[in-house]
Amino acid sequence: MSQEVAKKFIDRISSTVDPLANIVTVSLFCENAINQLIQEKLPKVRSFKDQSTYIPMASSNYSTKVYSVYALGLIEQKLFENLWLLNYWRNKAAHNISVDIRALPMNFHIFDNNLKIEKDMNENEIVIGIALCTYKELHVFLNEQYGIKLNW
Repeated sequence: MSQEVAKKFIDRISSTVDPLANIVTVSLFCENAINQLIQEKLPKVRSFKDQSTYIPMASSNYSTKVYSVYALGLIEQKLFENLWLLNYWRNKAAHNISVDIRALPMNFHIFDNNLKIEKDMNENEIVIGIALCTYKELHVFLNEQYGIKLNW
């Protein structure tokens, strides 16, 4: 993970005390990482209209992008499941200002034995745990698997 992106992520998530805002933030950072994977790994096509090149998948919605990179074998199943569940959380946070975070499914895959996500934690601690087991792991995976250094 690039130091610049990591610093911006940590600054954003640690300076926001609203767990709903942090869910959206984590989702946006994950989508940015998925976009960079798509740019790196999927072929560009030439526009018939103006002969410019583009990647059609890049303009898809989050869930389509995540499903597609998984279906193409570009990310592992556990990471896909975390990203998919994060999208569920993001939809709940974006469409219900009174969502009870502790009532949402918390079956995220934990890759770090020192990390835990438990219903008795405060809501923002739960979201930060989800950020670490999803966004951080996505970036580690992209760097180790493909040598992708994320940019801002």
